[in-house]
Amino acid sequence: MVTPNGSNLYWDDEGFQDALVQLLCRDAKSLQDCGALLSADDFKPLRGMRRGRQRWVVAKVALDHWRRHHEPLGRLLTAGVLEHAAKLGFLGGERVEELKEYCAWVQEAPVSAPDGVVEKAVRFKHQVAMAAAVQELTTLQASGQLDDAKWQEVTRRAMASSNGSTDTVDYTATLSDRLERRRTERMRQKHPWTYIDPLDSIIQPIGFGEFGMAIAPPKGGKTMLLHWLSVAYVLQRLNSLIITLETPKTVVEDRLDSIATSIPVKLLHDHPGETARRFERFRAMIKRQLHIFDGTQGGVTVQRIEQIINAERNRGFLVDALIIDYDDEITPVVKHKERRYEFADIYRDLRQLTARYKTITWTAARSKRDTENLKIISGSHISEDISKVSKVNLAISIGKGDWEDGKSIYLYVANANNDEQHMGCHIIPDRKRCLIFDREATQRAARRYKNQP
Repeated sequence: MVTPNGSNLYWDDEGFQDALVQLLCRDAKSLQDCGALLSADDFKPLRGMRRGRQRWVVAKVALDHWRRHHEPLGRLLTAGVLEHAAKLGFLGGERVEELKEYCAWVQEAPVSAPDGVVEKAVRFKHQVAMAAAVQELTTLQASGQLDDAKWQEVTRRAMASSNGSTDTVDYTATLSDRLERRRTERMRQKHPWTYIDPLDSIIQPIGFGEFGMAIAPPKGGKTMLLHWLSVAYVLQRLNSLIITLETPKTVVEDRLDSIATSIPVKLLHDHPGETARRFERFRAMIKRQLHIFDGTQGGVTVQRIEQIINAERNRGFLVDALIIDYDDEITPVVKHKERRYEFADIYRDLRQLTARYKTITWTAARSKRDTENLKIISGSHISEDISKVSKVNLAISIGKGDWEDGKSIYLYVANANNDEQHMGCHIIPDRKRCLIFDREATQRAARRYKNQP
């Protein structure tokens, strides 16, 4: 590799390369920013490097996966690396264990300053490209082959290294990549469960890079559903970030404690010992974290939410699931005379944010007045801007169910881009424990009402 003098001081540092490989395996935003510029050869081990071979193999597998599927390896890291190693024929016992240990470290170790690492990687690759261009131009000049066309071609390639890839995809030539992507999606579980069994049985939940919305009347359960989802994702080894814009952080914490411990919110202060014991049991079950940002002071725009995500990334917290409670409290960047135009801007920006960071994003919208007693709440019942429902991948409304004298909830699929819609299911909540779904109570009610629609 052609390198400018002194430019590889940090690149040859094992700590820097380890940090970069972590991001290539786990962070979609980092891959978007520098994945197209990197190759496995950038990680070829130098003499004396302690984990050079493992890092080289992992980087190659991560970059190959990104180019085929446009997403990080994530949980498929170990399986993908071992499959690649088997093809190379060096699956000896000691080497396998070294690869497994390195994969485990990459998946579980905290990341540090992603933006700084990526910036250094992009700068290094740009410097390398510029040095190579100077050398090529010098060679062409010496041989008498340098003309205007060659000059433009060489300098264009060098400048492109600072702007990422502009390559398109040949659809007709990439069927094998799509078949492989679908196979790995099944292994990865790209669409994590909501852990609401009746809902998961009728609809495919949203996945990474997709945007969902809950619809309900005031006090109808929007926040309860969003908090439930944040815990469900953490239990599935995903990092969740709640942006609370209406409910104070202390109240959110109490409700999450109630969900985690199954102790009613009003009794938490009476049973601190039992709360601590049950919470430790809950914490032992999870492998990721749940962070809360209190935005109840106002002024939180979509751009501010992106700043929060990036601040979390630079502290080592890569956001997998983004929960925003709720849309009416998001401040528009540009004020319009009509609120629906502001919502159009907000939802467009949220959709783009979701795509950039490959998060599972949920927010909530309020339905119109006089919908409290409706069983089926459709997109036409949304207040302010009824077109919101068409701007998300999945919209679930929370209506009043027929079971248990109206104490049940009816979840209705108001919109689904990738599955059937306009159908629903009954569930029983436990509002005292902030549970949108009480599994045992729902199962008992389902047996009693099994002959009813």
